[in-house]
Amino acid sequence: MKVLIIDDDEDLRNILAHYLRQEWPESVVEQFDPLVRDMPDASFPLGDFDVVILDYMLGRGDGLEWLAQFKRRSDCPPVMFLTGAGNEVIAVRAMKAGADDYQRKQELTREKLVTSVRELARGTIEKTQPRPEILARQAGHELGARIHIAGIKVLRLIGEGGMSRVYLAAREGDDEPLVVKILRSEVTGDRNALERFIEEYRLVARIQSRHVARIHDHGVSAEHAYLVMEFFDGGDLNKRLGNKALPPEECLRIFRELMFALGDIHEQGILHRDLKPQNLMFRADGSLAILDFGIAKHIDAIDRTGHGEILGTPRYMSPEQVRGAALDLRTDIYSAGVLLYQMLTGMHLFDGETAVEVALHHLNTQPPDLPGQLSAYQRLMDKLLEKDRDARFRNADEVIGFLSRKFYQGTGVIGAERTQKM
Repeated sequence: MKVLIIDDDEDLRNILAHYLRQEWPESVVEQFDPLVRDMPDASFPLGDFDVVILDYMLGRGDGLEWLAQFKRRSDCPPVMFLTGAGNEVIAVRAMKAGADDYQRKQELTREKLVTSVRELARGTIEKTQPRPEILARQAGHELGARIHIAGIKVLRLIGEGGMSRVYLAAREGDDEPLVVKILRSEVTGDRNALERFIEEYRLVARIQSRHVARIHDHGVSAEHAYLVMEFFDGGDLNKRLGNKALPPEECLRIFRELMFALGDIHEQGILHRDLKPQNLMFRADGSLAILDFGIAKHIDAIDRTGHGEILGTPRYMSPEQVRGAALDLRTDIYSAGVLLYQMLTGMHLFDGETAVEVALHHLNTQPPDLPGQLSAYQRLMDKLLEKDRDARFRNADEVIGFLSRKFYQGTGVIGAERTQKM
């Protein structure tokens, strides 16, 4: 395998080359410094390479221009385009110009690099049957290419979940990044799964709130249900946590925004029922929004839920969820408390060998006290994580009122946000 790395940062070129040679000792990796050499002309043997890794900022040149020139050549190999964190507009332009993959440089790990190069150069690397993960991603890309949505261009598979695949997309008329969620074919035949996917749009469409992910469109294409929604530059809470605690002030700010989000959806009579770090997203300005309402329920429909039905993620379930009991607003309050504990301590509230063991802890085990340096938040935590929901905060407004009295009295922070919301 032969790889060409074009970047004006010598250190980055050396790191990428090192990772590639670690994985494929027999590979040939050439480095191209755009500060020293001009854009390759038609005589440059571009076709000799199996993959080109191209940065979007080249010191003396624009990586998008280089990409466009390369893609005009019939011998152009697959191109991995490198962007900066939060530069999805650049990524959209690159994908529209023909890039075969994009990666954020600040988040480019050895694993991500190797996975992408293996996929792009699979015809050269895989002499036998390709690895299952490569076949799965290839199937995902092929599915994205088959989906046709009026005014929307599906660009690249960027994530996969239990029910759906997630794609970077954009409007055809501009470069605003969007996300397209496509229901997996293996669950399309599951009537309940399909109904939940469709219900997600119906529920979210009713909520006019900056704290809820914006849904632009929904429908069916090539027999696959899809949602078109906003793209979040800041990633999710799981990424922000990074398996460590956040500063208490930041935890409280995020938690307060989460309470406003819950207040907005609860006002519409909707329970989320699956709050977890992956469902809390951040925009470029730092504001928070809830997404993934795939198992949300309108309160009026809760009593019609099958007896004993358990839905959600065990680490964040309320005791009444684990029991399969009828739910109300307080189930989301409990799950939010579990999230706050994780943000403050960097640890899960409960651990176990199995999901069932973790779920049973929510029923039978008292939550551990916060460390001494976080004792100021203990009363808040106790009221959020009461196993007896009658002793818990009743709704988001009660939590916001507690936060205002205990932590923001006289600062005007809560009052200002209430005014902005109204």
